[in-house]
This record gives sequence, structure tokens and C-alpha cells, in this order.
Amino acid sequence: MRKSLIVVTIFCLLACFALAQTDTTLPTVTAFDCPKYPSKAESMRLQGVVKMRVTTDGHQVTDVKVLPSHPVLADEAVKSVRTWKFADHQPTTFIVTYLYVSEGRYKKDPVTKCSAKMELPAKVTVSTSF
Repeated sequence: MRKSLIVVTIFCLLACFALAQTDTTLPTVTAFDCPKYPSKAESMRLQGVVKMRVTTDGHQVTDVKVLPSHPVLADEAVKSVRTWKFADHQPTTFIVTYLYVSEGRYKKDPVTKCSAKMELPAKVTVSTSF
């Protein structure tokens, strides 16, 4: 019994070590169009979160699967993420979160030239005032 417990423990430790060694580096976004708050969502005073599963071919977005989200917000998020270009990388799939909030309009970032908070490629926050 004790030997099997030791074997199971060692197996679990090796499995955890192997998982820790997996490369989870997200690709670097090199070009994109600035995201916009959907005008229809503004008129509806709509805020929300859009999560998408994005697949790349090592250079650009090849597929976007929207996870359950409001369609008015999701349409604009998909349009935005499809403009992304990446530095060379292994084809991959990852989750992107777009947040649409009413915190006032953000000032343009001097680096991205966008009035959205860009934490690419994982998170984008777009704000408006209503």
C-alpha cells in the first residue's frame, strides 16, 4: 500500500512539473484597429463582457468563437479582434476578454493611439459615457 502511494505521489509530481513546463506565452499583437464602443450599445445604455476563443495561424486571426455574450457587444468585439496581426509564433488558441463599460471616455493612449485600455492579447476595455 505504501509503495503504491509513493508511486502515485511521484507520478502526480511529474505530471505537475510537465504541465508547468508547457509554454503558455500569448502571441504579441503587432497591429490592430482601435476598438470602438458600439453605437447601438451606447443608445441602449448597454454594458457587458464579451469572451472569445481566438485561433491564429501564427500571423493573424483565423477563427473566432464567441462565448455566451450580448450580440450587440459581441459583433463589434469580433470585428475588432479580426484586425489583429501578430509577430511570428506557433499557431495557438487563447481566450480574449472585451469589457464594455461606462466609466467616461478614456483619453487616447500615447503608445497605442487608442482611447481603449489595451492589455493585448488577453484583455481590452472600451469605455463610454451615458
